[in-house]
Amino acid sequence: MKLNSKVLVGVPVRTKMGLAVGRLASLELDSDTGRLTSLLVRGKGVVAGLLEDQLVVSWSQVVSMSDKEIVVQDNFSPAGAVLAKKGLAEQTM
Repeated sequence: MKLNSKVLVGVPVRTKMGLAVGRLASLELDSDTGRLTSLLVRGKGVVAGLLEDQLVVSWSQVVSMSDKEIVVQDNFSPAGAVLAKKGLAEQTM
């Protein structure tokens, strides 16, 4: 199935066990290979939209993707997610 980025932005992101992670904010592509490398995910919660923090989830952590939801590995946060804050990336703990 082909998916358009306009359709995917805002789609809920959850773990395999069903834990809500947030909503897709953007996709990152490698300009040299043309491959999708990671997803930028806005955190869940009432104030998430007010914060500049986003999770960067590696493509290798993505289990499935549709226009209804994106599912990532249960252990995505410690293993492959990075917290992007104001343009600076720092490893999550």
